[in-house]
Amino acid sequence: MSKFVEQRQVLLQKMAQIDQMEYGSLKAEYRAGADPKHPLGPYYQHQVWREGKNHSERVAGLRAEQLRQAVEGRQQFEQLAKECIELTVQHTRQAQTACEAKKNSRPQSGRKPPPN
Repeated sequence: MSKFVEQRQVLLQKMAQIDQMEYGSLKAEYRAGADPKHPLGPYYQHQVWREGKNHSERVAGLRAEQLRQAVEGRQQFEQLAKECIELTVQHTRQAQTACEAKKNSRPQSGRKPPPN
């Protein structure tokens, strides 16, 4: 098996292992409390663009942790997809270069082209 096929297979296997994804971002917010040294929170906010608008939702506890994992899963999947694309582009370019080198290395026949 070629090195390209092996590398792509590894990336695809990693992508297949990601089973949760969510769009957007999750931010932790803290609020000033009675004691400035001990802010209140964290409070979590999930933001996502939908239909051309920024939608924001406050989430708490277990849901925040699930969203965090899902957002990280999507980010990881996108990174692996970028790596897969880059690997495939490099492979394509190498194949094209090899094909062009073969085409240019063919011996010329002794015949002359027919006159016009």
